[in-house]
Amino acid sequence: MSKRYNEKRSKLAAAAVEKELDQGYGKEDFETNVAKDVRAAAMGEGDEELFEKKLSKEEKKALAKAKREAKKKKKDEDSGTIAKNMSSNDVKEFDGYVANGGREEKKTDVLPPIVLDPNASAEQKREAALEQLSRDNIIVTYESRKDMMHANARNINVSGVTVTFHGKPLIEDTDLVINYGNRYGFIGPNGSGKSTIMKAIAARAVPIPENLDIYFLNSEYPARDDITALEAVMESNDEVRELEAKAEALNDAMAEADEEQQAEIQSTLEGVYARLDQLDASSAEARATQILFGLGFTTKMQHMKTKEFSGGWRMRVALARALFIQPEFLLLDEPTNHLDMEAVLWLEDYLSNWDKILFFVCHSQDFMNSVCTHIVRLDATYKKLRYFSGNYDTYVQTRRDQDMVQWRQYEAEQRDIAEIKDFIARFGHGTVKMVRQAQAREKLLQKKLEAGLTEKPEVDPEWDWSFPDAGELPVPVLQVESLSFAYPGGVELYSNVDFGVDLQTRVALVGPNGAGKTTLIKLMTGDLLPTKGAVKKNMHLRISRFTQHFEEKLDLSMTPLDFFKQKVMPEEPIERIRPLLGRYGCTGAQQSQVMDQLSAGQKARIVFAIIAHEKPHLLMLDEPTNPLDMESIDALARCINKFKGGVIMVSHDMRLISQCAEAIYICDNKKVTRYDGDIMKFKLLEKKRNEKKLAQHMNG
Repeated sequence: MSKRYNEKRSKLAAAAVEKELDQGYGKEDFETNVAKDVRAAAMGEGDEELFEKKLSKEEKKALAKAKREAKKKKKDEDSGTIAKNMSSNDVKEFDGYVANGGREEKKTDVLPPIVLDPNASAEQKREAALEQLSRDNIIVTYESRKDMMHANARNINVSGVTVTFHGKPLIEDTDLVINYGNRYGFIGPNGSGKSTIMKAIAARAVPIPENLDIYFLNSEYPARDDITALEAVMESNDEVRELEAKAEALNDAMAEADEEQQAEIQSTLEGVYARLDQLDASSAEARATQILFGLGFTTKMQHMKTKEFSGGWRMRVALARALFIQPEFLLLDEPTNHLDMEAVLWLEDYLSNWDKILFFVCHSQDFMNSVCTHIVRLDATYKKLRYFSGNYDTYVQTRRDQDMVQWRQYEAEQRDIAEIKDFIARFGHGTVKMVRQAQAREKLLQKKLEAGLTEKPEVDPEWDWSFPDAGELPVPVLQVESLSFAYPGGVELYSNVDFGVDLQTRVALVGPNGAGKTTLIKLMTGDLLPTKGAVKKNMHLRISRFTQHFEEKLDLSMTPLDFFKQKVMPEEPIERIRPLLGRYGCTGAQQSQVMDQLSAGQKARIVFAIIAHEKPHLLMLDEPTNPLDMESIDALARCINKFKGGVIMVSHDMRLISQCAEAIYICDNKKVTRYDGDIMKFKLLEKKRNEKKLAQHMNG
């Protein structure tokens, strides 16, 4: 019985297997599988496998080696083998790259900035700058070159440059091209890393010709009681001694050199002697006084000790020193920030004749139009440096044209790809003929991807800044009556001044430094009391101020979100705070980042968000454009034009004044007088006055 049962079960099992085989179980339907793969590809699945670029043997070896090096480097960092205080001479070479810097540290490990004597030697300055990069967690890598740099080279051309700050890439695998005789304006969004990149260049973290001396102005001159402003500018004796010693050594080498070497030595000697002529002691004082006078120093101020000046004036001393030294390669970070309009106009004319290398960050369109021969744009989207010939206006037009062409190419390529994928999705299965056509389209798509697609053009953000309408107030909103003012023990700044402010006021205050523009704002807000006369305000008037020391409004140890939640908008939920900060450009990770780590422009945007929350009737803006990029300046201009309240601004930015100011008032000679004309007419007038004053000064 059991035997027949088992035989019956065996026959049934065999029949079942035969049936499954007949139905195709276990067989491979090649066309069906191809159709499935093609349909998956059309839906964007497996792109990384289907369209991966084929590598040569050398590329595969290089990729494997790079992965091993990256793994080893990560292991070293995790185990702490990279010293916290890496010496400036600790330069690592790996896989054709040179790395310079240290591991990322916690905030508690941050070391104080290095303070260096302004008269330190070039080698000391370079070592200090490299050490500062390490302390600041700035790492620079670049492609090494097989050919040697010529001894008399003056141009900088480095490929594959990458700069990271605390592990965050600022630029990646980009070219650094700076040519002698050009004046470069360096622009980019707030917080994109312009100042950090300039630090790396100044520290010679990338190959720069040794004979190209660099001066990077990013800090004020020390407050000293043993040296005057004029003496500080003329401190060049050390360089003269170094040049004389170098000339003597070159003359000695000339006697033992062959003809080819003699030609090179002679060329170097000519440069040394030309530099000594520039530093000629007989004309040094006249040149130094001319520069200081142009930057706003009277004869009396030039003989004051540097300790007697404020930080802003000591920054002018440092700027005057940089211009006096006339380095081959001058780097300036926002040189106009501490200047009044007269000094800006003088500096504009002076730098427009600079015949060496000038590389500077500035957000004044008018200044760059007068000075720049080239524009370098830090593309924050793709982490690249983009180069444009011409001044700022030329850059805007060129970039607009380039972006239009790039958009058309990008959209055409995207349409082609979409059509190919659609064809694959619709005809990648079915008959053998259609499958083959789909496979041909798939190969075409793969070739397009391997050849590289056009990038989407970088789009500058347009921030939607706005200050709420605080409501109407009866006239007069603010009245200044017979106002006179003098600081204790000082000369009188204002005498018998009268004017009124209402909610339609759009006034720009201009005038020389020391005339009292900021003082006038403090008198109107009540921070200072007039010596005589009165400032009468509507009892319901709310005033918000943006000062040159705007960071004082913030607690830099807190994040923007925490600061707003605890001190600005404690009753509001986080969901209401985030969009307010985002509208002013403080977005994403910045909202949770300690404000001390943010750039000046990013901090300024947070202050404007605070002002919006305050709902003022009257805005007092003291040099609001100093920390802002171009996009933010335009956002502020649109915001002011839409604002329903009054605006009084102190600014030397022609771009902002021309867009927003309906009247210009000159603060000078103890008076506040209305100027009959626009800001460009005022600029031409000031230039003529400056030229006349400078000529009188030079003639005694």
